[in-house]
Amino acid sequence: MCSARVRPEIDPTTGEAPDGIEAQTEQALTNLGAVLEAAGASMADLVKTTIFYSNVEDFSILNAVYARHMPDPPPARSAPANVTLPRGLLVSIDAIAVLP
Repeated sequence: MCSARVRPEIDPTTGEAPDGIEAQTEQALTNLGAVLEAAGASMADLVKTTIFYSNVEDFSILNAVYARHMPDPPPARSAPANVTLPRGLLVSIDAIAVLP
């Protein structure tokens, strides 16, 4: 099992977070995919994600982006809303995967 907490919502080339919930969620999931790939795994190896996000009104946007990246069936998920994140971020994703 592998668990890692990284700054997934930050663009690794610029060190900055993109604007908006959709772009930050996309960046977070792209970065998560890269971390999993580097560990010899993929999104299909995820068993649990926790999505922390700052505004409950953003859930439908966040969920649509999330659904595009997850396998079917998706991993277990919890998604606490109205969380104050550092640096004014809108979303942060924590993930646990079982390595193949």
